[in-house]
Amino acid sequence: MYEPEEPASGRRAAHVVAWLSAREEVENVLREPLGGLPSQQDETASRMAGVLQATALGLGPDAAAIWAGVPDRVLHGWLEKDSVFAAAVKSAGELAAAHGPHLHGKVTAAQLRVMLIAISRGETWLVAARLAGISTHQYRKLWAASPAMVALVNAARSVRPRKSKHLAAPAHRRLWPASADRKSYRLVRRDDPQAPPDTPRAD
Repeated sequence: MYEPEEPASGRRAAHVVAWLSAREEVENVLREPLGGLPSQQDETASRMAGVLQATALGLGPDAAAIWAGVPDRVLHGWLEKDSVFAAAVKSAGELAAAHGPHLHGKVTAAQLRVMLIAISRGETWLVAARLAGISTHQYRKLWAASPAMVALVNAARSVRPRKSKHLAAPAHRRLWPASADRKSYRLVRRDDPQAPPDTPRAD
């Protein structure tokens, strides 16, 4: 039976979403030559660097947490307990404000990235857009004007984790992407007690 070939935009969108979802796999492969598991300090430093990058691109705390793959409660804990990190985040925000005033009111590629990650983790487009700082009006405008936008969102939806039909629906939903509270981070090597207590790790 003949099946029509997938449009090029759909293939590109699927490739992009797969790339966004492959962070853990990529980091694991890069660490193979080094042997062993990453330490908690290494893992924390990597996630903090992601938060700083996202903040420098103009993203707020919720979006930066998604970008870096950190639960929002962990990020807020770091900001409260680590003054050096908090100062770095503040400086990154100032950098974004100084170099990105021309982007005011416009949707950025960084925002789209966060939205797609959130959708791929199970969030609705409405929640994902809000977490990324994209208004409903902006989303609908992009959806209507850009086939590439439609392809990206559909690709993100296609990789959502499947929900079990045997589980009762929760009484209420959190606004963090579905995988945030799962123990989905790769295994890390336990450091000494000086490591930040809120570093995400597999139990």
